[in-house]
This record gives sequence, C-alpha cells and structure tokens, in this order.
Amino acid sequence: MRKAWLFICAIGLSPAYGQDLSFSDAVAQASVEGPTIEAGEARVEAARRERRAAGRLPDPELVLAYDNVPITGPDRLRLNRDEMTMSRVGIMQEMPSGAERGAQRAVADANIERANAGLDIARLEARLGAADAWIKLYYAERRLAVLARLTTEAGASAEAARARLAAGAAGVDDALAAEVEAARVEDREEEARSAVVSARAGLRRWIGAAADEPIAETAPAFAIDPVFLREHIRHHPALAAFGAERAGAEADLRRARAERWPDWSWEVSYGRRSPELEDMASVELRVGLPLLQPWRQGPVIDARRAEVRRVGAERAAVEREHLAMLEAGLAEYEAAAANLARARGTRLPRARQRAEAAVAAYGAGTSTIATLILARGQALEAEMDVIDLEERVAALGAALTLQYSGQYSGAQP
Repeated sequence: MRKAWLFICAIGLSPAYGQDLSFSDAVAQASVEGPTIEAGEARVEAARRERRAAGRLPDPELVLAYDNVPITGPDRLRLNRDEMTMSRVGIMQEMPSGAERGAQRAVADANIERANAGLDIARLEARLGAADAWIKLYYAERRLAVLARLTTEAGASAEAARARLAAGAAGVDDALAAEVEAARVEDREEEARSAVVSARAGLRRWIGAAADEPIAETAPAFAIDPVFLREHIRHHPALAAFGAERAGAEADLRRARAERWPDWSWEVSYGRRSPELEDMASVELRVGLPLLQPWRQGPVIDARRAEVRRVGAERAAVEREHLAMLEAGLAEYEAAAANLARARGTRLPRARQRAEAAVAAYGAGTSTIATLILARGQALEAEMDVIDLEERVAALGAALTLQYSGQYSGAQP
C-alpha cells in the first residue's frame, strides 16, 4: 500500500515539476532567491537586531581604587599608616540625555529603512535581470528554430541542384551556389545555438538551476499606459530609497542637536580604611557642561542640516533623470511597436510571397538557384527583423512595467 501511495503521489506531482518556465515565474523567483537577495535580507535583519540596543543605557562600570595614598615622607606608598588612605569599590553609571537616546533610536530606525530600501533595489535589479535574460533566451530559441527550418530547406535545395546537375538540367554554378548557401545557413544555425547557450547562462545567474528547465512557448505581453507610469514614477525603489536617506539625515541632525543637552553620570562607592578607623561611603554626581556650543555642537548641527538639503537635492535630480528615462523609454517603445506592426503587416508577408514564388519557379525550371537564394535570404532577414523587433518591444515593455509600475500584468503563458 505504501508503494502504491508513493507511486500515486509521484504521478500527481510530476506535471508540476515538468511545467515550463514562464516569464512571470522567472521574474517572481528572481525576486525571492539568489545571493543578492539573501545579502539584502541579512542586512535588514542586522539593522533590526541593532535597533533593540539603540537608546539603551551604557553598561555600568566597576570602580576599584586606592584613595589618598602617601607618595612622600616616611609613610610613602604605605596603605595602612595614614587615616585618609582607603581602598574603595563602587559602581559608576553614565546617563546620556533623553534627547541623545531618542536620537539613537531614530538613527537605528533610519538604518532599517535604508536596509529595506536597499533590499527593494536589489529585488528590482534581480527582476529586471531575470526578465531580460528570459526574453533573450526566448527569442534566441525562436531564431534557432527559424534557422533550423531554413537549414532543412537549404539542404533540400542543394540536393535538388545536385540532382539537376547529374541530369544535365542545371550547370555547375547552380549546384555550387546551393552548396555554399546551405553551408552559410548551417553556420548561422551554429551561431544561434551558441546564443541560446549564452542566454540560458545569463538566466541561470538570476534563478539558478531553474534556468535549465524548458521555457514557456508564449512570450510576455505588456499593456503600457504612459499616464499610469508617469503617475507612479515616484514609487520607483531608487526614488523611494531617498525617503530612507532623508530619514537617516534627519536622525543624524537630531543626534547632533541632542549633543547640546548635558549628559550626566552617578557613582556609588564604599571605602575601607584601617581597622581602627571607620569605613566610608561616597556618592558622586557628574554633569556635562556644553558651554562652547557655537564652536563645538553648532558647526556639527549646521553640517547635518546641509546633509538634509543634499539628500533633497539629489532626490530631485534622480527624479528628473528617471522622468527623462521614462519618456525616452516610452518613445522608443512606441517606435519599436510601430516598426513591428509594419514588419508583420507588410515586409514579412511580401518577402514570404517572393520566396514561395521563387521556390515554385525553381521547381518548375523557370528560374535559377541564384534567384531562389536571394528571395529566401530576403525572407530570412525579414523574419529575423520581426524577431528582433519583437524582442526589443518585449524588453522595453518589461523594463517600463517592472520599473515604473512595480508589477507585471501582461498575458501569461
């Protein structure tokens, strides 16, 4: 019964393990796995753990001392001859101001925000990398499939040319041209095969061994809404990170201001003298005197204010940069999509018609192999141009969608 149950489970689970790797699966997996994500998560965990200690009192100090030891005269360095000499033990505790301790907690909170912002940027980079690698692999396999088909057709044409030469219906030049064309197509097929291997290695960088699985047969589709993307550009992780950077700068400013408040400390000790004398107890209170604020705390506070202004200015500059990148990406996407529509609607169908007519004419003996090779080459280039444009549109759509909307809502395989 146990073996039967395991067999049934294996049958039930096998389709899941054999499922093709879709674009959305690759992007999702890249955002939760990988060394860069693990490093970012560890940084967040470290910042959260440090927050637990922020703002707490420093450790107390143990005081061990000898007080009032003679260093001159006949009782020099003796510990039991002078009534003022005593051994002392005590505890001393520093008490930073409440403003300083609150500033330390604010700095720790800002460090958590920075770590989370860094993790968001790492996840975005991983998603973008996986998306680009998946798209490259998908279209590399498309090119390989086209060239494999053309290799078969070119080989068949070479065989036909050799048969015509043997029958005396064609010249040597036609047979040689067909052989050269078949060899040239085979060379391009090998290059395409190498490109597939390279693209799969690039995908493996982002998702590991899952990149070795077959990828889905359907390409991703993106609904690009320029108005939506412009409205959501401020949610880009690179811009959101400046919120954490500003929080850190303001926390540093708060800590600099806290230095104007005095710290204090207390000490309690017990002193033991000679047996014939009484023991003594001491209580001590120390208070800092920040009297030279214009020369000490003041310049530091001014520097921290400048840091806050710097963060705001840098954020504005980066926002302008991303706005320019978004507009350039939208323009490039629209141009590529328009070129793709023309290539699909006009160039590729016409090139295929010419190739089909050349094949028919060559089969009927009314055309030369050179005309067939030329028509077939033009059809191949038109098909490769369509694949190149499809890849470009997909890559631009993925970059725009993942960066400026933070999600993928295109058609799924």
